[in-house]
Amino acid sequence: LKLGDPPIDLSLSTGAYQGDLDLSGLSITNLSISDGASKATVRFDSLNPVEMRSFTYKTGASDVELYGLGNANVRQITFESGVGAYTLDFSGDLQEDMNVRVQSGMSDLLIIIPENVRARVTFSSGLSNIDATGTWTITNTVYECGNSGPTINISIDMALGNLQLKQQ
Repeated sequence: LKLGDPPIDLSLSTGAYQGDLDLSGLSITNLSISDGASKATVRFDSLNPVEMRSFTYKTGASDVELYGLGNANVRQITFESGVGAYTLDFSGDLQEDMNVRVQSGMSDLLIIIPENVRARVTFSSGLSNIDATGTWTITNTVYECGNSGPTINISIDMALGNLQLKQQ
């Protein structure tokens, strides 16, 4: 499926599938993806030329990787998942502050923050293991890195699982 240049609101709803979605450079104003048991990769290898108001991803028991979220040019991301393995990579050209809400069941979650980006990650609920690599300041359930530019504010609510914060 190839999409054109005009700004679009894009909504994808699938069941069990395996897919690779390359949304690089598309003018997306709102994005909603909903799937069942899947193995999916979504990437933004170049900057979204328009501001995206929201990006919502809802998934069941799956393996989902989101790459280049800094290029999505989005203010609000909501990621809801069940049991599975998930990667949220915030590389790219972050234009403005970004708010991210993650709600997950029992899962392995990898969050990648570029070295030159400010991030504040706040946890609630029953995380089993948190492994943070890079330069993080830790205060109770808040992890922070970076000191200039736009900020990625991430709120994580996990029932149980492993969280890896990687600054690279």
